[in-house]
Amino acid sequence: MNRRIQALALAAGIAAAAFSAHAEALVTKGSSELGIGGNLDFKSAVGTDVSLGVRYAYFFWDQISLGGTVGVADNDAATSFKIGGVGEYNFKLSDNYQPVIGTDLVPFVGLGLSYQHVDIHHEKENALVFTTEAGIKFFLTDSAAVITSGIFDLATKDIFPDDDDANKWNFALNLGMRFYF
Repeated sequence: MNRRIQALALAAGIAAAAFSAHAEALVTKGSSELGIGGNLDFKSAVGTDVSLGVRYAYFFWDQISLGGTVGVADNDAATSFKIGGVGEYNFKLSDNYQPVIGTDLVPFVGLGLSYQHVDIHHEKENALVFTTEAGIKFFLTDSAAVITSGIFDLATKDIFPDDDDANKWNFALNLGMRFYF
């Protein structure tokens, strides 16, 4: 019984130390970032639309990364594939700031340019898409973060489903994970 209490106390102490630790997020020169995320789009031809994207970026400078992304999306109205480049700036909060849980909180903004191929209502379209993004990275550890962001896309052609039509712009919410090494 005594060992069980000691084990529980040790586990509670480790958990408390992990949650209260404050470390510098790995958004510094020389770090790599691997991300996976999805979009939740509330306004599409079939109601809510879900997509998946994967990205890799390298921090060439502190807080600034450049990289590439690929993504796929599918619903009853449209199927799409995209490939492109992304850039991101990560803001540094005051050293006095310490999150209650996790190791760091990092707001960010990003820009992207991609080629997107879409089959919408059985018509194929290709377009260049300019993307802006703003969000927050919530670091669970100094090498893993949950991200949430708003994404605005502007395309050269009508490729985004909207009710029974398509348009050149799209707004979506993104939720995902980023890993740093």
